Amino acid sequence: MNRTLILRLCLIAAALLLAKAGWDRVEDDIGMMLIYFVALGGIGGVLVVLFVLPRFGDAVGTLVYSSGEKITNNGGLKAAAKLAQGDYEGAIAEHEKALAAQPLQTHPIAEIAKICAERLGDPQRARQVLKTHLQNPAWPEDDAAFLRFRLVDLEIHHFQDLATARAMLEQIITDFPNTRHSGNAYHKIHELEQAEYHRAAAKRGGAGHPS
Repeated sequence: MNRTLILRLCLIAAALLLAKAGWDRVEDDIGMMLIYFVALGGIGGVLVVLFVLPRFGDAVGTLVYSSGEKITNNGGLKAAAKLAQGDYEGAIAEHEKALAAQPLQTHPIAEIAKICAERLGDPQRARQVLKTHLQNPAWPEDDAAFLRFRLVDLEIHHFQDLATARAMLEQIITDFPNTRHSGNAYHKIHELEQAEYHRAAAKRGGAGHPS
C-alpha cells in the first residue's frame, strides 16, 4: 500500500472520529448542532476537493481524450517534449518510431506533416509524408479520409492551390459517396467557391480604384 493511500485513509478516519466526538457533545443542543453540521460540511468539502475531484477529473479526461486504444509506448509524450524544446527533427523521429511499431496510426503522420509545414517551413516535405502514407491500401475508410483532408488543407493553406484542393475534394466525393466524408468534401468545396468569389471581387474592386 503506497503512502498516499495510507495518508488518505488516515485523514478519512480522523474526520470520522472527529464527527462522532462532535456529535456526542452537541446532540442535545440545537444551536451547537447547527454549527456542527456547518463544520462537518466544511470538512466533507475539503475531503471531496482532495480525493474525489482529482479522480473525477482524471476519469473525464480519459473519457474525452482517449481513443480507447491501449497505450503501448510513450512515443507521443517524447515527441511532445522534443517539440517543446524546439527539437523538431527529434520530434519527427519519435513519431516515426511509433509508426515503425504500428504503421496504421493517423496521429503521428498528421503531426509529422504539421511539424514539417509549420515548424520547419517545408510544406513540400509535409505533402510527401502524407502522400507516401496514403499509398498504404490497408487504411480504414475513416483514417484514409482523415489523411486526405489533411492533404487538402495543406494545398489550401500552404500552397494556395485551390484548383488542386478542389480536385482532391471531388475525388473524396467519388471514393466515399453518400458518407459524412463526401458531405464534408461538398462543404469544403462550397467554402473554396466562396473564397474564390471574394478574391475575384477584391481584384475587381482594386482594378476599379487605381491609386
